[in-house]
Amino acid sequence: MPNAPPSDPVPGAAAFAESNDRRDASGAPDTRPVIRCVEGQMPAQVDEAEQALLEAGARIFQRDSMLVRVVRRESMSVRHYTRRPPGGLSIVMVDKPYLLEAMTRAARWERYDKRSEKWRVCNAPDHIAVSYLSRMGEWRLPRLMAAISAPTLRPDGSILQTPGYDEATATWYDPCGVEYAPVPEAPTMAQASDALDELLWAFRTFPFREDCDRSVALALALTALVRRSLPAAPMGAISAPLRGSGKTLLADCIAILAAGVSASAMQYPESDEEAAKTALAVLAEGDSVVLIDNVERPLQGEWLCTVLTSETFRGRVLGLSKMLSVPTSTLFLATGNHLVVSGDLSTRTLLCFIDPHLEKPEEREFDGDLRVWFTQHRPRLVVAGLTVMRACILCDLRQRSALKPFGRFEAWSDLVRRPLVLLGQEDPCKSLHVLERDDPQRIELLQMMQAWGAVFGNESKTAREAVAEATDETYVSGKGKALRDAMEAVAADRAGQINLKRLGKWLSRNAGRICDGREFIKAGERDHVLMWKLTGG
Repeated sequence: MPNAPPSDPVPGAAAFAESNDRRDASGAPDTRPVIRCVEGQMPAQVDEAEQALLEAGARIFQRDSMLVRVVRRESMSVRHYTRRPPGGLSIVMVDKPYLLEAMTRAARWERYDKRSEKWRVCNAPDHIAVSYLSRMGEWRLPRLMAAISAPTLRPDGSILQTPGYDEATATWYDPCGVEYAPVPEAPTMAQASDALDELLWAFRTFPFREDCDRSVALALALTALVRRSLPAAPMGAISAPLRGSGKTLLADCIAILAAGVSASAMQYPESDEEAAKTALAVLAEGDSVVLIDNVERPLQGEWLCTVLTSETFRGRVLGLSKMLSVPTSTLFLATGNHLVVSGDLSTRTLLCFIDPHLEKPEEREFDGDLRVWFTQHRPRLVVAGLTVMRACILCDLRQRSALKPFGRFEAWSDLVRRPLVLLGQEDPCKSLHVLERDDPQRIELLQMMQAWGAVFGNESKTAREAVAEATDETYVSGKGKALRDAMEAVAADRAGQINLKRLGKWLSRNAGRICDGREFIKAGERDHVLMWKLTGG
């Protein structure tokens, strides 16, 4: 059969044989491995294609159920029109067209031409790319957790400052053309103190209300530099009395340190379902800092609590019928005027309040654009921040100050919070007391406890009995009216009437939550109906 392609003595041997008589488009010897398209050999050809990608250093990674690559995302801000804009990094999914191109670059593909009875160069076949994309769980490509554009610290405290792929942390580091001085391997506490002074100078123009607010801003800046190495980190809430105070500017300066670009902004989603889809998309892109901007209602949500305290977030890919798990190694910031953080989120958030004490703060004059200044001085500020944390990692354990635990954020507390306190700054966690005081859910609970206790003492009541007591017409004022007002605040329907089912759910949701030494507990049943009791106080 003269038109049949000649077979290799050893299957696959010719596929990776180098031939000096082959030339590329420029005329230079083509030393790429050769993959020949032979019917019935698809699995072997897919294996060979993967090996070619590995040998070529194709910079394609596996991330959960996707193949991804890292791209530079240029800043389009007009602030940088006079020079090359700094580049941020983004993680994007590898689709079939890109994979076909990468495979064609990595190997010399040949198909047998029956007419000339010779092997002819061709592109990688579609079915090879499709088959390889479906090999989830069998890929040999390196895994990718994060992409960074500035040096950082690994989870063990060592310094990651060599560009390229870091196998220990599955991180791709591309400085995007920015040159950084080496981070000291063994800085002294004196060097750390000088480095902290540099950061304090950088943030000096922001009108922080108290020293604790300045400390929170510093903590958020340090967190942005090492967020990829932390299993969890608190959110930063930046609040002010009115617009134009500099909330978004502060968030952008923090983001510029970590990513070289202003913070990626998103709206506060209306529903948890919409929020979960948005969060998955944001985390999949791998942004270092994400800003929830101009929040006008109490900030809360189970999705955000999960993102802040879990190492991965799982959800359904928008437009696709498949699930995806992505790392949560992103620092979340939120801004708003008199920003209120509600519920469980208040125990996962640091509050930074800035107040210029002006009627029209937007009319202030500055010497220059602070975003541009942070971009220009980013290399030394990044090194300063890492020096602060690295020095405190190496300091004598006996010098470490005693701090109350910050549950769920122990690693963050050791790496970010402790260095600030050791160097004389306020504990950023003091801001938690302000958030707790202003938490609307806690305020509602305290009002209910006070009113319930005044009417029932430590008696056990069903929700129906409690509502009947509160709505008794004989209670037109005093204790009964206070109880009715408290119930309406948490369980009123559209008509303004107390809804029994809503009240029961509210009591169940708040059962066991201690406020001022008191708590609601389940106290058995009466006629198969759950009873409630207020204890403590």
